[in-house]
Amino acid sequence: MNIGIYTYGTRGDLQPYVALALGLIDKGHQVTISATEDFKEFVEGFDIPFQPLFGNAETMMNSTEGQAILKSEYPIKLMKYYFKVLHDTREPLRKSYFNAISKVDFIIANAMTLPIVSAIAEKQNKKIALTYFMPPVVPTKEFPLGDFDFLHFSWYNKLTYKIAQAFFWKFVKKDTNEYRRELGLPILTENLIRHVDKQKVLDLYCISPALISQPKDWEAHHKISGFLTVPAQKREAHFLDKTSAELSDWLSQGSKPVYIGFGSNGVGNTEKFTSIISAVLEKTNERILFCTGWSLFNELPIHKNLFVTKYVNHETVLPKCKVGVFHGGAGTLAAMLRNNLPMVIISFYTDQPTWGKIVEHKNIGIHIPAKKLTADKLIAAIQLAKADEIKKCVLYVGEIIRNEKGLENAVTAIENYFIEG
Repeated sequence: MNIGIYTYGTRGDLQPYVALALGLIDKGHQVTISATEDFKEFVEGFDIPFQPLFGNAETMMNSTEGQAILKSEYPIKLMKYYFKVLHDTREPLRKSYFNAISKVDFIIANAMTLPIVSAIAEKQNKKIALTYFMPPVVPTKEFPLGDFDFLHFSWYNKLTYKIAQAFFWKFVKKDTNEYRRELGLPILTENLIRHVDKQKVLDLYCISPALISQPKDWEAHHKISGFLTVPAQKREAHFLDKTSAELSDWLSQGSKPVYIGFGSNGVGNTEKFTSIISAVLEKTNERILFCTGWSLFNELPIHKNLFVTKYVNHETVLPKCKVGVFHGGAGTLAAMLRNNLPMVIISFYTDQPTWGKIVEHKNIGIHIPAKKLTADKLIAAIQLAKADEIKKCVLYVGEIIRNEKGLENAVTAIENYFIEG
């Protein structure tokens, strides 16, 4: 099969698709990944063909407007900004999607690409599968959507998902129908998610059932597969061990550090985080490995207990750390658990607060919303995360995740869906 994978967002939205592409390629399929132009080198480093989509995700996050909104730490503002960028660039973006999809026979996409990709798939009569790396938004009686977990009974639980879907439709309705008209398709009077779901499209949540079990009242086309992880031999071939000699020396010269990193999430209020890191260094003896990722830090302290770098190879470095402090992205969460690291989630937006709540519920870490973060709260959270009971739970969940066959399950589900219908 000739399959195209489409994603638009951060590296956390992309890396699981690298695993999926490799899994499908190993089964003899032709696979191309399409994402913003800044991920070309990363994807092609795994020998996966890359077809760029218009835009640059890191530039978008680090623009003046993007930085101002990140600094506010207000999730709704950030979502509005994200949809505004998609709206303002919709013409070249649509062309890049259409060009990419025209070259494949089958489509794998996620929710943020759905308004464009679903229309092109319908126009070109191509089969589409949906994949997600976040807590499910499929209605169930068993539990409410994470942001609405104030009550817990069946009709309320299902309602919370309908509210979230309506919220998404409100943001994308105008642009979705504008593009459908452009392609000669009928406009939608119902929610796009409901429209797609009525077609029994494969809806694959690539997260661990050890963290969220599959509801019994889901229809058969909704599935939880397990996390998608790049196979170890592929990780080694791609990354080798890019840990610098300087970092290796620093890691070997003292106790295990606390890992702090927010990846491509982006931290706008860098002054606040610089102050917090400085305070942790002053008030404790903790060693800190700080990965700046996409964030623009200018005046981080110079301290023997602080090592600053942009990125690290998680699989090489995390085993040498004792606690992971991060934003709550599902990919990093999976990496923490694979490496038996208790965690502190500092959540900013989208699904991150939900993952924070799940981590606390499973007793594998601590959750602090970014707006409420202080140095004292972070110091206390790091201490709590090192408790024996949390370490025990992390070891238990980590063992399950290391042994689950998420990639194999996802590849099998996609092959069965595309081939057998």
